[in-house]
Amino acid sequence: MSAAVLGLVLLGNMLGALLGGLTAGIWVAWWGSRRVARTFGVAASLSLPLLGALLTPAWLFAGLVLYGFLLNILNIGMNTQAAALEARYGRPIFSSFHALWSAGALLGSLAGAGLAGLGLSPFWHFLLVGGTGAGLAWQAGSRLLAASPSPQRQGFVLPKGALLVLGLMGFCTAISDGSIAGWSGVYLRSLGAPESLAALGFAVHQAVMLVGRSSGDWLVQQFGAVQVVRYGSLLGSFGLAVAVVSGTVEGMFFGIACMGLGMATLFPLMFAAAAQTPGMPPAAAIASISTMSTFGGLVGPMLLGIVAEVGTVRASFAVAALLAGVVSYLAFSLAGYQVARTQTSD
Repeated sequence: MSAAVLGLVLLGNMLGALLGGLTAGIWVAWWGSRRVARTFGVAASLSLPLLGALLTPAWLFAGLVLYGFLLNILNIGMNTQAAALEARYGRPIFSSFHALWSAGALLGSLAGAGLAGLGLSPFWHFLLVGGTGAGLAWQAGSRLLAASPSPQRQGFVLPKGALLVLGLMGFCTAISDGSIAGWSGVYLRSLGAPESLAALGFAVHQAVMLVGRSSGDWLVQQFGAVQVVRYGSLLGSFGLAVAVVSGTVEGMFFGIACMGLGMATLFPLMFAAAAQTPGMPPAAAIASISTMSTFGGLVGPMLLGIVAEVGTVRASFAVAALLAGVVSYLAFSLAGYQVARTQTSD
């Protein structure tokens, strides 16, 4: 596939995620978050080997739509479980769950590189990972909080008020933070970094984010969610500004590290705050802002690509730095987030 065709094919994952976000609230209302997380965890894992067996762009696009659909419903089911568990603990623990996501992303990228180096085909690689994931999802799912189906079977909810601001924050973050995954390697190569060094950009981002999320719950307890996100976003914006102004490999790695550390707690806190939206089922609120964030992830690469085409890749990171600054301003939407001990399970 050409780069243009590959770019279109990869949009299938985001399209599937959007469809999943539109229906996830209904699934959780029907089955409860435990059954949703377990079932869709197994289904998403088992659909992974399919991607390694589809040999045409059209079929691969369709497979990615299915995979993105299943994975995002799993994502919303897991975050609904995390919100219920945090309420039982009576203290912030949401960021720790997302730290394990970062650990998985880092481990997955390293394992993928290692298996590719051994010459393992994508199908057998995905079969190995998918089979392991299905087994783990089935076992872990049996230990989640019991959650009864809800009579309030609410589908996708258009965000408004504080929920809309949270969604806008997720939208901007998906574009800003996503610039590291989509464009850091390209920019580092344009600065003269060898391919092996340029490929480390995403790994460094995930490693630093893992550190930020591992300490995020403690920071929220000490300083509050608004302050953590406000100053963290400013750190990310400052780091990318340094990367743009310096125009050096070292400056770009500094920006990557600042983004990973500064933006680490944003998505965990955004989901946690959404789950506390008055008068709305947690799954429906989480799905609402997750869909807006996914939409940001969908349009972000295109937006930054247009900026890079009209101007330079360097200019696209200036846009990302500006959006991180916008996120800092929108942090006030987290003011209502507080963890109080409760006996609710879903």
